Amino acid sequence: MKNSIILLALTIATLTVKAQSISGSITIKEQSKVEIQTKNNKVVSLYAAFRENQYPILFSFKGKDLPYNSEKKQVVNIQFITTVKKDGKVIASVPRKPIPFFPGDMLMPIETFEFISILANNQKNSSDKTSQIAAGNYEIILEAKPQGIKGEIAPLSIFVNF
Repeated sequence: MKNSIILLALTIATLTVKAQSISGSITIKEQSKVEIQTKNNKVVSLYAAFRENQYPILFSFKGKDLPYNSEKKQVVNIQFITTVKKDGKVIASVPRKPIPFFPGDMLMPIETFEFISILANNQKNSSDKTSQIAAGNYEIILEAKPQGIKGEIAPLSIFVNF
């Protein structure tokens, strides 16, 4: 009898605990892996393509049983991490400080991520070659990590050949 009461109490406690979780993705045109063809080997041209909305970055997530803030809105702190690889080797990985977000869909400006500055500062160029990128195959990985909440946001991989 005592074991039955303990088992019943544990079952009720388990059912009443709310599992906070999050799921989502970062995509370009609904794809999590995108290959970009560039007109030249200048990072400024890649930057312009994003600014002209040729490659809109959509950050989307939903949550389950998320906590509410004092304004009765669900808010989750998200940390963005930008990783750039050249020919398969990581040349930089830059985490940003967490930023609060509401669940839903959001178009993200290119400035949210660090890959333009990583690419631009990867080599020392003379002033007549400003923003020129060294030849190679680049992979840019954009990640969003929820802070203090379980779950996963699928990353975006962008492949560019300069």
